[in-house]
This record gives sequence, structure tokens and C-alpha cells, in this order.
Amino acid sequence: MRWGKYWPEYFLVVLAVTINGSRKSWFTSAASAPSSGTSTGWTTQRKLATREKIRELWYHGFDNYMTYAFPMDELTPLSCTGQGPDWGNPRNIASNDVAGNFSLTLIDALDTLVVLNDQRGFEEAVKNVINWVSFDVNTKPQVFETTIRVMGGLLSGHIFANRSGQPFYLPWYRGELLDMAHDLGERLLPAFKTPTGLPYARVNLRHGVAKGESRETCTAGAGSLILEFATLSRLTGDDRFEKAAHKAFFGLWNRKSNIGLVGNTINTWTGAWTSPEVTGIGAGVDSFYEYALKWYILSGDVEYLDVWEEAYAAIMRFSRATDGFWITIYGEPIQVFRKFMTRITKQLPPTNTLCALATRDPFYLDVGERVLFDLLTRAKVDCGLAGIQDLRTNKRDDRMESFALSETLKNNPLHSDDSNFVFTTEGHILSLDRQSSKLPSTPRKRRRQIDHYQCPAYRPFVQGSKSGVMDGLVRGIRSRPDYEYARSLVNVTPSQRDFETWSPSGWCEKPHVDLFSYDVILSADGRNVAEDLSPSLMKLGVVPNGFILQNVTGIRTHIVRRLDGNGYDIRKVGHYTVRPGHLVYINDSSLFAFLDGNKKTPKDLDVLLRFDVEGVDSLVQVQSNLPVDHSDDLQVLLVGYTAQFGGAVEMKSHSDPNSLQFSHQEGVSVHRDAYNPHGCLPYQASHPRSVLVVYRGECTFLEKLVHARDASAAGVIVISDDDLIVNPTANVDEIQAAGDLNGVALVLLPQKAGEVLEGMMQRAERGIVSQVKMVLEDDTTGIPQSKDPDRILYINGHPLRNTRLWA
Repeated sequence: MRWGKYWPEYFLVVLAVTINGSRKSWFTSAASAPSSGTSTGWTTQRKLATREKIRELWYHGFDNYMTYAFPMDELTPLSCTGQGPDWGNPRNIASNDVAGNFSLTLIDALDTLVVLNDQRGFEEAVKNVINWVSFDVNTKPQVFETTIRVMGGLLSGHIFANRSGQPFYLPWYRGELLDMAHDLGERLLPAFKTPTGLPYARVNLRHGVAKGESRETCTAGAGSLILEFATLSRLTGDDRFEKAAHKAFFGLWNRKSNIGLVGNTINTWTGAWTSPEVTGIGAGVDSFYEYALKWYILSGDVEYLDVWEEAYAAIMRFSRATDGFWITIYGEPIQVFRKFMTRITKQLPPTNTLCALATRDPFYLDVGERVLFDLLTRAKVDCGLAGIQDLRTNKRDDRMESFALSETLKNNPLHSDDSNFVFTTEGHILSLDRQSSKLPSTPRKRRRQIDHYQCPAYRPFVQGSKSGVMDGLVRGIRSRPDYEYARSLVNVTPSQRDFETWSPSGWCEKPHVDLFSYDVILSADGRNVAEDLSPSLMKLGVVPNGFILQNVTGIRTHIVRRLDGNGYDIRKVGHYTVRPGHLVYINDSSLFAFLDGNKKTPKDLDVLLRFDVEGVDSLVQVQSNLPVDHSDDLQVLLVGYTAQFGGAVEMKSHSDPNSLQFSHQEGVSVHRDAYNPHGCLPYQASHPRSVLVVYRGECTFLEKLVHARDASAAGVIVISDDDLIVNPTANVDEIQAAGDLNGVALVLLPQKAGEVLEGMMQRAERGIVSQVKMVLEDDTTGIPQSKDPDRILYINGHPLRNTRLWA
């Protein structure tokens, strides 16, 4: 594989492929780097020039480390020397937790030379590690930091040096880095000898755990070891490391609170969370969640996916407000704002790059360029890169942390397809071949299907959009109506660029975030019922690929928003946990026994609608899965799905006092309001003897019907955003509050059918055809009579994608 051809040309926080293997000698002054407030457009030349600045900045730090500090652990850039452990002060954990007298910076930077495509530099670095580094040292580093920085660097270096068929393969290499990683792992294993399996935070690499060692550790420190330890086991065949990390990971997860949250610090001996019992997504916890997902990606072990999904849902529900994230006291949330940021976190630059790629918004390139400008003007000194103790005073620290070269200035995506790689929390590149990944067996795959998740595509802010499609002006981050609110939270003074995006008629919004998960006690008619705490197997049972509900009344369900943004899934039904790939079958006929007024007969769930127009261009052809009448007038038959509220949609004569305008034999006109595309606002005009076409979303189905009724319309046709079959519902209290709805009806059209109707509407609005009319067909032979496997349950306006209705 030729690595060079895969590099995206526009990455900002990226260390570029060298041009013909050479290192550029020129460097643009930091003073010439524009700030985020003076962006003039990101041309290809500007992107390449910025990339080259970053590359030169990395080598400025690395070369000075090799000149002034190697083989010591870290560079001290202000004094132009090196430093290792603080031998005179063992209590100096700020230094001793990472500096173990093992050339930390060189090992941590090994795979960055791969990202740089510096083959000669990589080979030389591997030789230096082999010749100079030993772990038989009397030092007591932190288990977590040593694992992610040192073991991760050794494993990544070994993978590239040992794997043939790529440019970093070293023919003379005999697995020395892997042997060193194994030696290091054995020296870390004594830390796991606790009653809980949770490791001590620190261990002496020569003597083991010291007497009187602190028993307190953080969740990230004890639970973010599985990537490195399990990769070491898979590559060496020694399963002790994977078992130890696995036990520690689930030793934490199994002690989560009753709302699914893990704490920040824990006693490794007793397993008790220590005061203050807080949680969140920041330091001390963050990489625990990260490693749950990444080890699943690397290994295919679904247990870790389950943990990540449950933890993510709990965080999104209990640790997030409607305007941002919360810090939680283990179940009782309090909100905290910080006014000062004391340093730029090491994760910001690569995260910023991914945001730029996902959104295509130059805002993130501007931010990244400003970060680079600050690093050049604040952190760069003659002998390397200095840390900043306080951004307010720009006081420098005489220390260049190893992560500056392994993570901050390294870009995450390797090339156009990085699916075979996982980046550790320190930015190290790990991969496993099929022999080492231990994929689930075929029987296990049959028992447990896994969704192939895809994150939803970024949807930018669209100003002036009047429909469900993006037909307005696409704007960037700075033009979002909630941008000013976010900026005010962190007390940032607006830049000149911000002023350029303001307008006298602009507005500022507080962002609204829907709940990520809900708990619902089911009932067939929407009434409040008592929870059935112990449902029998006749009511709730287990089937090979999930669960079946014979009677929904009183069953508690926990529903969680899907990661792909496409509705919700049931994640707990009764006392059963519903895993990804499971289905929940509903076989309760009472769900469909809604009565129509005084008639006491069930409503039809499916209706056949005929839409026709006159004066059709002979070239117009509309295709659908249902019959089209090719007469002088264009006619299309479409299947719709009625709501469980409102009038009964059935064919009646015009003289029948119980007939709906919606179902008159003569038909009704079909209209839509360009200024109220979702039907969620009161209509400005009256629409008698008409059916209004609206898009799904923005408000409930019931609200759409109420607004149509108030506009004297016959009813509403809602065009869905997918093709799943849904009969919209609402609870009894909401229906009663809405008033009399017997004279109007609501029908949902799946997306494909809606596209057919939308095409007819567009031609009518442009004058190509006359008014579109709709007639209810009494001959329903065109509707499939068999049970549709795609019919799903719909609760409180939310489609539950992993349900199937069989009643």
C-alpha cells in the first residue's frame, strides 16, 4: 500500500506527507499567521502552507528534544536541557507520574514519524529505543500514563516495523519493541493485585507496589487500559494482560449508580466511590467511555459496545442540560460554568480537524489556525515548545510534555479509509489482523445481530428554509441563532469577523435540546396505569432474536435516541435489557381497538387515496409502487396510514351527517402553505374543503391536526421522512385537551409515496397542471393484506425502530 496517495490535502491540524521525502527548510513567521477574526478564504495554497507550518513546528520540538534532552524523558525548552524523574522529591507526582527514566518523549513520538511519512526518522527512532531504553528502573510512574504513552507507543511502533507490505516495514527488525512492551506489561501487572481487580494508580517498575501506596484511583486511570493491554495479549498470546484490563473495566462498570453513571474516583481495595462523588465527561472519566467504543471497533467484542451505549445514554440524559453539559453529583445534577480556560487542551487540535471535515465549515479551520498562531507566538521558544501555565498571563512552563508531539500536533485520520486503525487516547495507532481480532463465532452472530452504525450527516444551519428540504441559504457556525448564546457562556469578546456576520434584524436563541431518553409505562389507550413490576411470561416473553409483548399494559420501557439520528430504540422492556440487534415484537390487539365516536367499530389503519390532476404534460411520468391510471387525467393511487385520533377515514355519501369532508366521494382539493411547511403554526388563511399537505417533524401529529381544524381544513396529509409504517398516536389527556377532532382526519404517507405527491404539488404550483384533488378509494384491493414486517410502534411522537407490530 502506498501511503502517500491517501493524504487529504486540506487537513489543518495535520502533519503532512513529505514532498519527495525531504524536509522543507523555509518557515513563515508566526506574526504572519492570521487570527480567526481575519479569515480571507481557505484556498488550497493556504491550506498547504498552514500544514507545512505545523510540520515544521513538530520537528522544531522533536529535533530539540533529541539535541538537548535524549535519552531523558522530557525536554525543558526554557533551559535547553532535559529532565527525568524528580529523584529528590518522590512526592512530585506532576513529574514522576509520567517520567519513568525510559526516554518517554521518543517512545511517545514513534508513530508520529509514520504520520509524517518519515521512513528514515522512524527507523532511527526504533533503533534508539531498542539501544537506549530499559524498564528495569527504580521509578514509580502512573499505570495509566505509562500504559497510554509508553506501551501504546511501543505497540504502534512494533505494528508498523513488523508488518510487511507497507513503507515502514524494517527487514532487520525482530520484534524488539513488542518484547519491551511485554516486559513493561509484566512490571505493571502487580498493580492489579487488589480484591476488586482495580489497579493501584502507581507502581514501582522494579519493586512493584510500595507499602502504604494510595488506594485511590480515577475511573479513566483504571478503566482505560483495555486497548493497549488487550492488543499486547493478542500480539504475544499472553492473555494475562487482557484479562486484567477486562476485569478492571467491568469492575468499574458494574459499580455504576442506579441511573447508569460511573463516578470520578474510586477506592481500589473496597470498590467504593470516593468523595466528592461526581461524574461527567471530563478529565478522570472521559477515556473510560472512549475505550469502551474503541475496543469494540478494534475487537468486535459487543460487551464493550453495550457499555458504551448505556453509558452514553445516561450521560446524555443526566449530565446534559438543554444548553450544554452538566456536572453531576452521582445522580443530582448541578450546573457549573468556568470563566477562565487555563490552557489549551491537547485534544482540541485533532478534534477541531474532525469537525472541519464533518461540517465543511471554514469556521473550524479559522479556529485551528488561531490555535496554531497561539502555539507559534506563545509556546514556541528557541529550544522547543513550552507549556503555558496560565493563558491570562502567558506564564511559560519549562517543560515540553510528550503529548505535544504524540497527540497535539498529530492529525487523527491517516488516509481516505482509516477503518482498519484505532487511535488510542494518546493518539497512538493500533490495528489487529483478523487472526488477532477474535471475531464473534457464527452461532453468536445469529443470536445477536449488531447494527452497523453510521453517524448522521451533518446538517448545517439553513436560513430561510420553508420546507423539509434545504432550500434556504446555508450558513456557517457564526450565523447560527444560538452562536451568541454559546459565546456569552464563556465570556468571549466578539471579533471583527463576528461583527461582519451580525445584522440589525438578527436574533439570538437559547439552543433547545430534546431529551435523549425517556421512561414510559405503556397502556393500550394512553391512560395512566400502574407499573407491572413482575410481568408473567404470558405477558412479556423471550424469543430467539429479542422479546415479545402479548399485553403492553403496565410495562415500563426505556427508550433511547438512536445514534444515527433516525428515531428511537427500546433499550429496556420490563426487567429485560434490549441489546442492539434485538427486536421487540408487539402482539397486543388492544392497541388497535380504538373506537370511532358512537359507532364502536375499529378504525381502518390503512387507506387507499387517489390523487388526480388535469391538463398534464404528456412527458410527465410519475412512478410509484402502486398502479397509475394512464388516462387523459393523471391518477395515482397511494397507501396512507391513519392516525389513532381524529375522525374515522371511511367512504360515506355526502348526505351522511357523520361523513367527513376528507372522505367525500366528490374529493377534496389538496394544498400546502409555503410559510407553514410543517403545519406547526396557526394558518393565516382559511382552507375550507381542502386537505393540507405538511412535512413530518417540528411538532406532534396532534398539533398539526389541531392547526388544520382551526383553519377549517378537512384534514392533514403528513409526508414522512422515512418509509417505515406508522399509525400516529397521542395520549388520552392530549386528545381531550385538543377538543373535538371528529370532523378532521390525519393520514401519514411514507417518504416514497410522499415524493410522488410532492412532485404533483410542485407542478400544480408552477401551473404545469391544474389543482391536485384527492379521493378516498373504497376498493382497497391495492393494499397488501398480509402483516407488514416494517410496521413499528410509535410512542409520544417517537418512532421506535427496533419494534415490530404483529397484532
